[in-house]
Amino acid sequence: MALSTFAISAQNTEPGKKGNKEKFKTHFTPEQRAELRSKEMTLALDLNTSQQAKVKQLFLEKGQNSPKISKKRSEMTSDDAFAFKNARLERRIEIKKGLKEILTEEQLQKLEKSKFKKSSAHKNMGGNKKGKMMKKRQ
Repeated sequence: MALSTFAISAQNTEPGKKGNKEKFKTHFTPEQRAELRSKEMTLALDLNTSQQAKVKQLFLEKGQNSPKISKKRSEMTSDDAFAFKNARLERRIEIKKGLKEILTEEQLQKLEKSKFKKSSAHKNMGGNKKGKMMKKRQ
């Protein structure tokens, strides 16, 4: 049984493909990304119309100023990578400051909790499977 499953899964993989994520990945304009992110936050945090408009404007401003990668990662020097990551972090700090001005304290707490859950779930997706087994047993 295990051999047949392995054989079927081995047949389905094609060299050179990066999986289904690449097929569905789309490149949105900054306006489209701002619209989608503001609507996602509206659903998650129950934003009023004023807050939704301000959040959309914040994401639009920051999205248009987002750092662009001019080289492939394999071609980047350490200085290039540092500059890109530094610019990205600066942008995230500015967004967080803007959100603090727009959202209520309760909404900010809810946002932080949801971000923490997403980041911790993402970190636990791979890697130390033995540690996961230990957590399940406890």
